[in-house]
Amino acid sequence: MTINKMNRDELKANPEKATSRVAINAFMIGSLFMIITIVWTLGPDKFNLFAISQLVLAIPLLFISSLAYAKVSYRTKSMIFDRYGWIAHTVGNNMVLNSFGLIAASFFKPLGLIYFSLAILTIILYYIIDSRHDPSQSKENLIKTILILIIFAAGGIYPLFSSL
Repeated sequence: MTINKMNRDELKANPEKATSRVAINAFMIGSLFMIITIVWTLGPDKFNLFAISQLVLAIPLLFISSLAYAKVSYRTKSMIFDRYGWIAHTVGNNMVLNSFGLIAASFFKPLGLIYFSLAILTIILYYIIDSRHDPSQSKENLIKTILILIIFAAGGIYPLFSSL
């Protein structure tokens, strides 16, 4: 790796962004413990098993994302931690989003369909806006969008339609 490439890669890791992601993850983990407690209190049999599973599995992903982002704040060569943190953060948060869509659909199926349609539309619009604002991010944004859509498809839409 050349010095110019290393410097350019290291500039992409943003300690301020990492700090805010750690805060978001901490809030999400706390919220998840509360939600899981409510689910267990009301009775897990009243909820979609796939939704509950994703809520539970999101916790370690958000936790490891926080650890990875903490490295970004004090390591000079932190790009790998930035990427790892982003992937864990994205997968964990999208599992939470999938869970809410599946829970909504368990009460009223059309609401679940509307929920996932809106979530997908807003994600696509977000990355289109970001790519137009900074065209150099277009390829990365496309990859991010595809990953998020795969998570929505596998963890939300497929279970939704398989239960119809």
